[in-house]
Amino acid sequence: MPGRTRAPVVRRGFCIFNLPPGRGARVRTPAVALLLVAALFAACTVTSCGRSTPWDFQTVEGDSSLLSVSAADPSHVWAVGGGPVYFFDGVSWNTQVQSLETEPLDVSAADPTHVWACGGDGKGVIFASDGKAWNKQFETGDKSMGVIAAADPSHVWAAATNQADTGTNIYFFNGASWSLQYSADIHVQDMSALDARHAWAVAEDRQGKSAVYFFDGSAWSKSFEPAEGEALFGIAAADPSDAWAVGSAPATAGGSIFHFDGSTWKKQYETVEELHKVTAPDARHAWATGGIGTTGPIYYFGGSYWSKQFSGKEPLFDVSAPDSSHAWAVGGLGSIFTYEPAGP
Repeated sequence: MPGRTRAPVVRRGFCIFNLPPGRGARVRTPAVALLLVAALFAACTVTSCGRSTPWDFQTVEGDSSLLSVSAADPSHVWAVGGGPVYFFDGVSWNTQVQSLETEPLDVSAADPTHVWACGGDGKGVIFASDGKAWNKQFETGDKSMGVIAAADPSHVWAAATNQADTGTNIYFFNGASWSLQYSADIHVQDMSALDARHAWAVAEDRQGKSAVYFFDGSAWSKSFEPAEGEALFGIAAADPSDAWAVGSAPATAGGSIFHFDGSTWKKQYETVEELHKVTAPDARHAWATGGIGTTGPIYYFGGSYWSKQFSGKEPLFDVSAPDSSHAWAVGGLGSIFTYEPAGP
């Protein structure tokens, strides 16, 4: 499908990233580069010297890009990318699982004891966790599975690329078993789920046209198409009347932010960098991350307008906020950043 895959670019000794917003590529980063980045951010996180931003560098995990992060609450946060499953218990990050049957590409936590991850190379695999142990829960004959979204323990959606690489299969978990719910000639980039009657996806069709798809409790349907050339990579819903979609804006060679007010989608903001993902714990707080190469911006919405809140030196591939006072972002060098508004 046109426009959906960018090959990762890595230069030895220093890392230049060009990774697709849709999870599916992995970048191994040199250990020396990771140590240099860790030292740099520990001393001064780009724009956070003197606490000019509430975002802080927290840790580096592994030697690969981190692709996904999901926070159930401030003391139950998971991140994946490169193979292991990393867990934050409110104090420190640790490797919860060194490796699963296949590399997890996305993770979603409904609550501290109901967590899912998905992956697969030549098949689609879904793993489930009680917050501690991980087990394979479901396997499909798809080519890969890269997107998963949990609303609650009995409403979970996962999107897989079919074996022919011509479209997507969306699967649904009802609390007891998984089943195929929807198939279409699209490539799903991201999903967000609130409850049984409110789930969203952003996807690209075979002609490279992006759109927002919505599940109303009975069927999936296309609900919004941005202007020609606009690409949508991430979506998040705070409630049925407040949802955000982010991606790239061809007019500025940067990013776009769209807002759904319960009836219509409208472009609300444009950035100078491409945006990958967005999170919204409530209607008055949202964060969007992105960047390519050596840029990693975080934009913040505080109820009235969007503004840049942080600027990192690596692309940031995902962000998750369980509430308005806690958020985490993960990046291309395996870094994890945390939002601490009450910090010194």
